[in-house]
Amino acid sequence: MKLLKVFGLFLVLHVAAWAGAHTYLSQHQPDVLIVVDTSYALKPQFAAMERWIAQREATTRYQRILVGTDKALLGELATLKSKEAIFRTAFGRMSAENLQRYEATIAREKILLSDGSIKPAGWTVVAFP
Repeated sequence: MKLLKVFGLFLVLHVAAWAGAHTYLSQHQPDVLIVVDTSYALKPQFAAMERWIAQREATTRYQRILVGTDKALLGELATLKSKEAIFRTAFGRMSAENLQRYEATIAREKILLSDGSIKPAGWTVVAFP
């Protein structure tokens, strides 16, 4: 009987700790910024980039994903009507100056989906050759 009480206490503590952690992490989600290079040269890679974003979204938990392009910030990925909206325009070349609009972002992680031609400081570059 004592073993059953100890097991019950352990079970209650475990469930309470899990529920508390889940509640805290759900309310305090860090931001992850994903910026997509929408240069015309990368237009053939848009489908692969969209798959990468969908996979990242599926494997990310307790993080809020913000999406932008080298032209503008689009907002939270979960609130976009369609992920295809990210790839609506393709023109020009991207440069490091295009990323300066994201310097004030408080995102914990900044990811750039590009061809790897530029490697800005503080960014994780995912190259699509």
